[in-house]
Parts: sequence; C-alpha cells; structure tokens
Amino acid sequence: MGACCTSQKHVNLAKYVTGKLALAIDRQSLDKVKDVTVKYLKGKSPYKEPVININDPIFKINQCDMNALGYALYLGATDIFKYLVQEAKAKFSAMNRLYLQLGKRPIDVICELGHFALFEYYLPLYLKNEEVNDDANNEEESEELSIFAKSKTTKSHTQDKSKLVVPYSTMTPVQRIVDKGKFSMLRYVYEYFKDKPENSEFSVSYLDETTGENCGLIACRTGNLDIIRYLYEVCHVDFHILNKRKENAIQIAAVWSKKRKQKKFKDCIKYLVEVIGVDYTYEFEETLLVLEDKSIINYLEEKLQEDGFSVNKGKIDDKYSLSKNRVPPIPDPKLEAKLSKIKGSNFNFTELFREELVESKSEISSISAKYSKSFSMMNNESII
Repeated sequence: MGACCTSQKHVNLAKYVTGKLALAIDRQSLDKVKDVTVKYLKGKSPYKEPVININDPIFKINQCDMNALGYALYLGATDIFKYLVQEAKAKFSAMNRLYLQLGKRPIDVICELGHFALFEYYLPLYLKNEEVNDDANNEEESEELSIFAKSKTTKSHTQDKSKLVVPYSTMTPVQRIVDKGKFSMLRYVYEYFKDKPENSEFSVSYLDETTGENCGLIACRTGNLDIIRYLYEVCHVDFHILNKRKENAIQIAAVWSKKRKQKKFKDCIKYLVEVIGVDYTYEFEETLLVLEDKSIINYLEEKLQEDGFSVNKGKIDDKYSLSKNRVPPIPDPKLEAKLSKIKGSNFNFTELFREELVESKSEISSISAKYSKSFSMMNNESII
C-alpha cells in the first residue's frame, strides 16, 4: 500500500515538474529553468534520484512529443538552449528523434522560424557534427552525439522517416531561409561560407533535388525584391534556369502572385525583366493565363506588344477556356412535356418518340430512294 502511494506520488510530481519546466521555457525565463533543473533533475536533496530525465518529452508540438531542448529551439530561446546543452547535458540525439516525427530537422526549424541568434550558436555545432558523420569508422559512435540524423545514414533513421507525420522536404537550410524571406540570415550564411569549401546545404546555387530550383527561383515565390536583388547582385545566382516543371523565374513569380497578394510581385517581375533579363516571351500565354494582378498583366502586355506580339489576356483566357461564355441550351417545351410523363417501368422509347421516328423514317426513305435510283443508273451505265 505504501509503495503504491509512493509511486503515485512520484508520477504526480513528475507531471508537475514537466509542466513547470515547459512553462519556464515558454516564458523564456532562464532563472526558472535553472531552478527546476537544479531541484528536480540533478537528484539533489530532498530527492535521491532525478524526478524526470532532461531528455524526456515535456510538451507537444503539432500533436508530437517534444522535450525541453526541442521546445527551447522551437521558441528560439537561445540562452535556455545553451544552458540545457552545456549545464543540463541535454542530448541532441534525443531532440532529433522527436523532430523527425514532425518531418523536420532542428536546423530546418531554426531557419524557417528565423531564429538568428540561435542559428549563430547552432551552426558551428551542426557543421562540426557533419564532419564526424562523414567518417565511416565513427558512424555508430557519432549517432548518439550527432546534432541531426540523416535518414540515409542508418537503417533506424530510415524507419523513423517512414513514420513521419509531415512529408520530409528536400529543401536545404539556406533554401528554407530564402523561402521564408529571412534576409539577415541569408546574408549571414553567404558571408560565413564565402571563403570556405562549398557546402551544398548552404550553397545559394544548389538545385533542390525535387523541384530543380536554386535560391534564385525560390526567391521568386516570396515577392521579396531585396532578397532577389541580393542573390543576383552579390551572390551572382543564375535566374535564367528552368525548374523541373519547365517554368522560368517570371512564371514562378506569376503563380505565387496569386497566393501572396499582399506582396509587391510587380516590382520583382520588373526587376527580373529589366535588370536580370529573364525572357518574358517564354511561353507568355501560360504566364498571362495564371496572372490575376492587373498591374502585372498590363506591364507584360505592354512589353510583349513592344516586341510585336499582339496579345491580350482576355482573348487568351477565352482561347483556353473550356466552358467560359457557353450559352446553356434552351429546353424544348414539347420534349419536356413528354419526359414528364415517364414514370418508372412505364418508359417506352417507341411510344414516347413516335412522331420523331415517323419523321425520321420518311426522311430515311426519301434518302434511300434517291440513292437507290442513282445506284441503279450507275449499274445500267456500267452494263452498257
């Protein structure tokens, strides 16, 4: 009886501690995080053993378990993250396994959410562990220490990937930075790697293996002219390539101008045309078809007309529309009256359309007689 009560008391205490730790991280209070870890996680008096493990889940993100280190990363709580790693000895491997359930790696989350300060701290650690993972002799040993687990390195990682809640994306960290419009982080990455050996995960020219897009084409989705200009003028990214859907930079911008209407895509498209020199005549009908922004439509129509193309979006829409402006057929009152008499098994096609069949027979008879006569004449001529 006493052991049962003690066990129940310990379970209730564990729930209390995890809730207290999650709240401290949520409020980004480093002092409160320290209080909880010192009192309950390190086994000091009055508790002989830790109440919880620092790597155990304490919170849920999108219905997936997350531990203290992962939650601090999600919130961009850099000081707490550092403390949990350096003092509380939280393990990156435990956090990585939890993030795999979300179809993400920690580095992806940092880049997408734009946690700049945390990125500065995390990047060197990430790169250092990448070097360890490249050593085949240390593969098993490095698994526990690795900041992230690549799905292709071990069998267990592949199995984890098959259980992902969210489809795994092939975008690199720097491509995520561009996609989310994090200009300061983009500039930091470019300067950081400028004089270092090329790293495909942080190369602005690297092509996404699924879409065939580099950072330049990805930037065309954002409507962020500053990023497009920086990638072209400073990073010298190629904006003239086509993605795997055979779309050029202008077409990508045109498609996304419908989804992000609050962005200034016209300025981006003008820059692509007038400064970078992207071919706006490439499949221009398809480009105009997807556009909804009148200012962009007018701009491209004017540019095309200057080049001798007689083009108008309205005419193109009509040309490719399957149903637009079709006038519905007017019902025949006589036919409607006949059809109204149909009731279940009483339907008789011959009876219902008696008049029509009679008319048809007379027409067919006249045609038959006409051609029969002609055929007879031909036969007579051939005999002669």
